[in-house]
Amino acid sequence: MPQGIIEALRQDHDEVRQMFAQLETATGDQRRDLFHRLVGELIRHEVAEEEILRPVSKRDAGEEIANARIREESQAEELLKEMEKLDTDSPEFTAKLGKLRTEVERHAEAEETQEFPKVAQKESPERLEQMGKVYEAAKKAAPTRPHPSTPNTPVANMLAGPFAAVLDRARDAVRDAMKSNS
Repeated sequence: MPQGIIEALRQDHDEVRQMFAQLETATGDQRRDLFHRLVGELIRHEVAEEEILRPVSKRDAGEEIANARIREESQAEELLKEMEKLDTDSPEFTAKLGKLRTEVERHAEAEETQEFPKVAQKESPERLEQMGKVYEAAKKAAPTRPHPSTPNTPVANMLAGPFAAVLDRARDAVRDAMKSNS
């Protein structure tokens, strides 16, 4: 059943919340693998959201609200990049994971309470459903790793995103192949 962009984004938020809960108790390879899944999910979600929702949100919810969400996404991307270099069982990683979870949950709450209602109020159900379809397609084509040096704008995502996505998926495949051979 087709769903609108707001439902798709809320579903993503719920999945990410579940991943954070699993990460808190996981250790070793399971924790590392869950973290890689979380990174991929967060990055694909944010890139597709910036391409599809943000331009509409700037108009419907206002520039201030949309720009605040973009800033939050950039901060989370920086933190993810730092975390990728750490041992997932280290105390430093655990501390940063707690900080990331707090930031991501605060971000999702702000979207769900400040941004989504205003977009839902101003856009037709048909438009929201169309945006949901485009969002899902954009998410499939999005990068899977943080690229904090790339501007978080729809144009930058559309220009650099496909190249970054190909490179990210190649790196993911190598990582997965190395893991299965060890």
